[in-house]
Amino acid sequence: MIRIQARPRHMFSWDFDLYLEGELLAGFDMAWLREGGTFTYGGREYHLTREGLWSGEFLLMSQQQVLARATKESAFVRRFLVRSGDRALALEPASPFTRRFQLLENGAVIGSIVPEHWFTRACTLQFPDDLPVPLQVFLFWLVVLMWRRDANTGAA
Repeated sequence: MIRIQARPRHMFSWDFDLYLEGELLAGFDMAWLREGGTFTYGGREYHLTREGLWSGEFLLMSQQQVLARATKESAFVRRFLVRSGDRALALEPASPFTRRFQLLENGAVIGSIVPEHWFTRACTLQFPDDLPVPLQVFLFWLVVLMWRRDANTGAA
């Protein structure tokens, strides 16, 4: 299991730095006006985006190639179906009223994204060793989108 620490760059920031064993693994920058973002890993730039301006599938792209797709089942449900290569995954909250998310494959929990406590966005990501790091960052980005939507809804 890979264990990554995610830390927001600033107190009110939605940009994160991801650390593996204390070393910076990747950092991602959220787009301000759209649901998107970018990060660099292994010298390669990746894009996190929506297929359409405000709708469509969520995509992980690099060099004009789609590496993973996520579909949100419903506007009212915080669950994603994620496809990457031959893998089919589900990303969903551990319970209806929590910020903790779990990753499932064939109905079994294989990973998680767990906030350190209620009042922070800092969290721990745990994923299987065979899940590529860019896909892990993509999954975390999907969770951050849900957190940001929840925060924006609560502020309104």
